[in-house]
Amino acid sequence: MKNFPIYGIAEFAEDSMAHALYANALRPHLEEHQFVNTPHKHSTYITVLFTRGSGIHYIDFDTYDVRPGSVFLLTPGQVHSWVLSEDVDGYVFFHTEAFYNQTYLSKRLSDFPFYYLEINYPVIYLTEIQLQELTPLFKAIYDEYQQLLPLKYPKLTSLIDLVYIHLTRIYQEERVPSSHLNFLRVKKLERLIEENFKTKKLPKDYADLMHMTPRHLNRICQEIQHQTTGALILKRVMIEAKRLLLQKENTIAEVAEQLGYDDDAYFVRIFKKQVGQSPKQFQKQMTQNQQAMHVVF
Repeated sequence: MKNFPIYGIAEFAEDSMAHALYANALRPHLEEHQFVNTPHKHSTYITVLFTRGSGIHYIDFDTYDVRPGSVFLLTPGQVHSWVLSEDVDGYVFFHTEAFYNQTYLSKRLSDFPFYYLEINYPVIYLTEIQLQELTPLFKAIYDEYQQLLPLKYPKLTSLIDLVYIHLTRIYQEERVPSSHLNFLRVKKLERLIEENFKTKKLPKDYADLMHMTPRHLNRICQEIQHQTTGALILKRVMIEAKRLLLQKENTIAEVAEQLGYDDDAYFVRIFKKQVGQSPKQFQKQMTQNQQAMHVVF
């Protein structure tokens, strides 16, 4: 099994902004870029709005329904693919981190709740009214991108910022609790997990890094994420395990070693308990799924 291909903006855009931004209506985007037919990664941030159609979107081995009003927000490095109906339509834009952060020096992409980390919930399902409010903004991004007008770059950045502001309000209503301090603590925890999950597996390790007791940290995690500290750690480990099992011809022992497990039999037991099948069964099933699916992006 080969490594997942990683695509930047240059594979999709040819103009002077190819290093930073790409935007398109969804139907022509899908028709013009049929070269990707297997799960893959991007090196950019991606926002996709579906205004028509249906399907299934696979993101880091979880499945999400595609329907009108679906907005998918992906971070660099996430593995994804999808199966879509022929009548899908909507809008899509990609951009680098620098495209946004170099314009807004006082804020960062990571300030938006849907871009905190890779493991954030990647889809927002808009109501009909919310879809009617947001679609004109996506269309404005598409229209501006097609033209060569003065101040094109700052206008596009401003429009994208407006989209993110609208989406943040909706996302926070659905997924961000009122306890802002504890939310920030979990945000810090998730960043620490991202940096250390291969070497630190115990809740106590992270509680020590955050200068609190494991019990206090666990209570905060259950309040904000409705999961234990240990479950958050394992979730990130399992995402990486699945990526490694599919990226190349690794042995199970090699995957276990890369994830910091000295005992590959123990890794197999943990994987089976979390995923519901052994690493070898998972590899076999995903290979069969890839061969059976026609996937585009």
